[in-house]
Amino acid sequence: MNMRTIIVGEKVEAVSPKSAAPLFVLYDDLDAEASKAWLVDRMLGAGELSAFYGPPGCGKGVIIEDMALHIAAGCDWHGRAVARGSVVYIALERKRLVERRAIAFRNKHGLRNVPFAIVGGVYDFRDVTTAAQIAEICREVEHKTGQAVVLIVIDTVSRALAGGDENSPKDMGALVTVTAKLQEDTQAHILLVHHIPHDSDRLRGHGALLGAVDTTIAVANGGAARSARVVKANDSEEGEGISFTIDSVEISQDGTTAAVAVPADAPPPPTSVGPRLSANAKTMLAILQEAGRDGLLTEEWNARSRDAGIGARRRADLTDARSILKRAGLVREYADRWRSQA
Repeated sequence: MNMRTIIVGEKVEAVSPKSAAPLFVLYDDLDAEASKAWLVDRMLGAGELSAFYGPPGCGKGVIIEDMALHIAAGCDWHGRAVARGSVVYIALERKRLVERRAIAFRNKHGLRNVPFAIVGGVYDFRDVTTAAQIAEICREVEHKTGQAVVLIVIDTVSRALAGGDENSPKDMGALVTVTAKLQEDTQAHILLVHHIPHDSDRLRGHGALLGAVDTTIAVANGGAARSARVVKANDSEEGEGISFTIDSVEISQDGTTAAVAVPADAPPPPTSVGPRLSANAKTMLAILQEAGRDGLLTEEWNARSRDAGIGARRRADLTDARSILKRAGLVREYADRWRSQA
């Protein structure tokens, strides 16, 4: 075994290298040619954590399962390349519905031998032992399919908390910790399905989840077409997205049908005079416009907005106004710097 020496104080000691994986990487060992690996090109990074969210009836369950099945089948999704692999869909609610949608997908596309596994039951994602349980299921799926698990869908955050409080930093923080452990154990991308408050378009619950995810994707029903758009991206462009409609496919001789997603052209821009903005959103937009081409970092924008009286009593007012501006296409964010698009 090769030996190396280190200097401790005035003594030189011999140290034998360990065979275990290193716990760190040194600056000089970083790969100068490192590039981001994508699960879905320009939308979801491989091995990352994401959250899809939207109001009831927006079609998020349909489009998430459609994307997951395309990944498992190794088929481009809305013209975007995917990294093929096994998918584990943890249906903590409506497992039978998830099964029916998969059958509809199979009937529509005629695909077989797709490594897509649906898991039902009750799991408490505040309990760290849950990560080990799900990781073991993933290993069984890999053994059965011969393909590594690249995506784990957890549907939904509310059920994953198993009675916990979405607004509690303790409960939401525990969920974040367990999903991080699951990422570490499986190296798979973890996708969380979540909801929004009835009076806002942001992620519901404590901000610990928003802070932890690499990407958030908002699903919306625009009438003629539905959309799934990147709202937050830690190290990629925001605003990327796809448009789709929903069709029904018969899956049984008794006439039972299930929904499938169908790619659609992006809807034309609205012809109205402009989006309706809240007073807070108008003020925050004016602040950002005053900053000029360089824009503002998030905390800089927050600080100037607080000086204008926004968020002093309710911190979520800052997030809500920012979300309104992003959805209206009036602001863009990259690497934590915001710029006006108006």
